[in-house]
Amino acid sequence: MNRLKILIIGCSGSGKSTFARALNQQLEIPILHLDRIWHAMDHNENSKLEFKKMQQDFMAENENFIIDGNYRGTMDIRIPHANVIIWFRVPRRTSLFRVIKRSVKRKLKLEIRDDMANGFKEKFDRKYLDFLKFIWHFEKKNVPEITELLETRHAFCRLMVVTNKLEKVKLLNEITK
Repeated sequence: MNRLKILIIGCSGSGKSTFARALNQQLEIPILHLDRIWHAMDHNENSKLEFKKMQQDFMAENENFIIDGNYRGTMDIRIPHANVIIWFRVPRRTSLFRVIKRSVKRKLKLEIRDDMANGFKEKFDRKYLDFLKFIWHFEKKNVPEITELLETRHAFCRLMVVTNKLEKVKLLNEITK
């Protein structure tokens, strides 16, 4: 197998983690879920440095890897190491629906996310409302910067954009052949 250094990016609720788990099951290569790390931290300056360091260490320690998560603030340290970037760009209504659905399921203890930090609790509060607003405005506020960051990737780094379930299935089959 050729070395695979895969980044999976996109808006919350776009399907990144679900795809990353499926890819991990098929390829059996190490996976790093950024949500699992970030949501276990207290989000201060030291946490931000540790978050970056953990990503750098993971990439240095693994010949092949999957990193699941957007986190624009550290994307610049991940992009130079990738040879495949999969960008999930689904309609914002789809992302919002999926986030609300999974939040309700987790709140009712009908679903456990292994890609989320242990002890993470769903709260339907002001922060959650801000999170939903972030998703609603993601395309306008975040995509231009992500596009600019992706322009820095190496010529050998393949960018694949997924916009629907059919493309997701096709891509999963293509990568895991």
